[in-house]
Amino acid sequence: MATVEQTLLRAIARRPSRWRRLWEGVSIILRSRTALVGLAIVGFWFLVAIFAPFLTPYGPFDQDYKWQNAPPSAAHPLGTDHLGRDIWTRLIYGARLVLIMLPINESLWLPGGIALWGVFLALVAGSVLGLLGGYLGGWIDEVVMRLLDAMMAFPVILLYMIIIAAIGPSALNIVLAIAIVGTPGIARLVRSLTLDIRTRDYIRAAEIRGESVWYIMFHEILPNARGPLIVDAMLRVGYAIFAMGTLGFLGLGLPPPSPDWGSMVAKGRQYIMAGSPWAALWPSVAIASLVVGLNLFADGLREELARYR
Repeated sequence: MATVEQTLLRAIARRPSRWRRLWEGVSIILRSRTALVGLAIVGFWFLVAIFAPFLTPYGPFDQDYKWQNAPPSAAHPLGTDHLGRDIWTRLIYGARLVLIMLPINESLWLPGGIALWGVFLALVAGSVLGLLGGYLGGWIDEVVMRLLDAMMAFPVILLYMIIIAAIGPSALNIVLAIAIVGTPGIARLVRSLTLDIRTRDYIRAAEIRGESVWYIMFHEILPNARGPLIVDAMLRVGYAIFAMGTLGFLGLGLPPPSPDWGSMVAKGRQYIMAGSPWAALWPSVAIASLVVGLNLFADGLREELARYR
């Protein structure tokens, strides 16, 4: 008995500390130049979103009709739109909506942007459905997968348009649309991972111990599937940002005068041929750079995780 206790104590002593595990995770990112470039781009947008009120003397809705469609200048580094609103100001306040602030109403908001909340809800719903289908199997798996297959049969943009047209454009409804559209893909990924993990010895050991189905799914299977899920979630945040831009461009995004990047592109494109491309150019660059940054970060992390295994 003493020998068993000594063995357990030695195993606990050899177990890396929380800080060591955190450093190991950070070191994986530091070894990838691709991930570092992506992290730098995404970090830039997070920083300007957080410190937006300190980076501009203007508000996102301030209008100055003396500066309509003005080119970049000292007063307006990226120019102005057709209402004389500062484009840099609207870009960084738009980044807040995407990444760090979910408006509920005029006086209430939640931490975390529209894209992050949408992907988080899709991750929760998709994980539950994928775990149920992959672990329980049988008719539950058939019903869940056939329903998700029916949803995936719709083109993504068409599905977004149907949902927003049905429930109306608002921040919460866009979050709901992102969650609904993203759930089938995440569920299929979790199901495939579950089918592999459930054959492992530690799952058999948990079943022999008499652990409940929910314990096995959420304490044994899901933590061991977190690596691919984290990478997939980062990619889906990029897809969600692109979807937000598309909906805004089609007039189904955040209602005006919100600094929605897609709406800014839609309004600004009307003045491109008039020699004022700034209002359409810079929000397009913002969407592209943030999506590319997230994809680079996810690709670099995926490569390093594969090498780490």
